[in-house]
Amino acid sequence: MRAQINHARRHATFNVSELRRQGYRQIGRGAFSRAFVHPDAPDVVIKVGKRYSQRIGLVDGFPHFAQRILDHEIASKFYPKIYGLQWSADKQHFWCIMKRYTKTSKTKASLDINATMNKITGDYSCSGKPNHRYRRALEQLIDYRFVHDIHKGNVLKDDDDTPIIIDPICIRPRFQQEFYA
Repeated sequence: MRAQINHARRHATFNVSELRRQGYRQIGRGAFSRAFVHPDAPDVVIKVGKRYSQRIGLVDGFPHFAQRILDHEIASKFYPKIYGLQWSADKQHFWCIMKRYTKTSKTKASLDINATMNKITGDYSCSGKPNHRYRRALEQLIDYRFVHDIHKGNVLKDDDDTPIIIDPICIRPRFQQEFYA
């Protein structure tokens, strides 16, 4: 695994075409970022993204989330393993090296996460009893400055079928300076 992480660190760049030229292939795309994997490092992902999405009018909360994990400010078995995070000089783009997880279907685990999120935010119309560990993991992300972004595409799973919340928040634009000054 260490060799795979070092491989990703050597090749990490903000330039998507450069990643492709080096043999990386895109395995995912969201509103802010793209995920790439290399055959020599199949268990590691390089996530390349931008700070702000004009299309949706929000600031990406993933780099803030990843940095808090790296700094050991938040922790949960339901959070991804982050190996490194780097910003461009103008702080408008980032890349992150993280463990690779697999897609999950609408399983009981992701339904429990949705039920937990609804209960935490006060929407009790969703049935389902939340797991207290999920609740503790998500409560670390409750903040009036965040827009929660937990949905099927942002909940993956590890090798033990544990749901991993890979990208749980966006930041309201008026608060971006508090996180990305």
